[in-house]
Amino acid sequence: MSNGEPRLTMKQVDEKKKATHLTMMVIPHCHGAKTKNYCIPMWLIKSFLGISIACILVVSYFVMGFFNLKYIAVENVELKKVNTAQEKEIFELKDLAGDMRGKLEDLIKLDQVVREKVGLAKAAQGDKASRTIENSRTSDRYQFMTMGLGGAPGTVQENTIAMTSALVPFIQEDMSVTAAEIEDAAAPQTEGLVLELPSPEDEIDTLEELKEQLSKMDELLTQQANAINKLNTDVDKQIALEKALPNAWPVQGRITSGFGWRKNPYSSKSREFHEGIDIATTYGTPIRAAAYGIVTFSGYKAGWGREVIISHGYGYVSQYAHNSQLLVNKGDKVERGQIIARLGSTGRSTGPHLHFGVAKDGKWINPLSLLKR
Repeated sequence: MSNGEPRLTMKQVDEKKKATHLTMMVIPHCHGAKTKNYCIPMWLIKSFLGISIACILVVSYFVMGFFNLKYIAVENVELKKVNTAQEKEIFELKDLAGDMRGKLEDLIKLDQVVREKVGLAKAAQGDKASRTIENSRTSDRYQFMTMGLGGAPGTVQENTIAMTSALVPFIQEDMSVTAAEIEDAAAPQTEGLVLELPSPEDEIDTLEELKEQLSKMDELLTQQANAINKLNTDVDKQIALEKALPNAWPVQGRITSGFGWRKNPYSSKSREFHEGIDIATTYGTPIRAAAYGIVTFSGYKAGWGREVIISHGYGYVSQYAHNSQLLVNKGDKVERGQIIARLGSTGRSTGPHLHFGVAKDGKWINPLSLLKR
């Protein structure tokens, strides 16, 4: 280099040659017009490109957000429909659970009532049944224990055996209600009556499946309630029948003549049919009613002397004859063991005794087949 100017390196020469501006030339489409040149700085072009890219990105972001929000809105509508349906199902399940709770409480109360009627202890077993129901939800495997469903300990199924055993002494050959019928009434109607709900660790069932399980359990509760109701009805019938059954001795003494054919006490050459039994004891001994009933006759009758006849219901009638004194009137209600007369020897009698007869459906039967030993 001359004139004392410093020598430039190749790098500096290349940097100096870099474009700092962009020239835009406008050439008119006609002859004689001047060409116009526009010089645009490179920084301005770069800034414009950067802003354009940024705007495109921002617009793209908002467009994507708009479509995403639209998709979410559609999804929310579907979820709202599902939630509405599930809310309805939940209310139905709550109503079903409430009905089941009411049925279960009624079942427990009815079980207590039946056991009271047959004289079984109830408090301990009732508390045990309640604890079974309450504690079953905290067990490792949720179980819905209902009184007698599936043979749970201390439940109706267990108690029914005890009830039937308690009723056996009351059952006679000619009774309309038998022990087998009572057992059938209390027997479970279906198998597999213990239903298990899934524990939290298991796969969660849908509300529809849960509703199906609860409906099945509600049906089983209804069946068991019907069985207990039938048992309760049978027990009532059995108790009423036992109350009306003339099986208590009217007086303690010696049987001097049995039921059936015998020699005529006034003529040894003839025979007669004796329609009851004769019980001899001290003159004036109290005569007691053999069972609950209504006095249908109290007065003097030829051959029988002073006589009392009691209707007990269920086709049973009892007769007390040859009394010295009558202590009840026609239409009186009497209880088993109540004094109704005093022993005597009125009517066709050979000495102080009571003629005691029992008729079933209008036919005389042997009183010894009913009297307790």
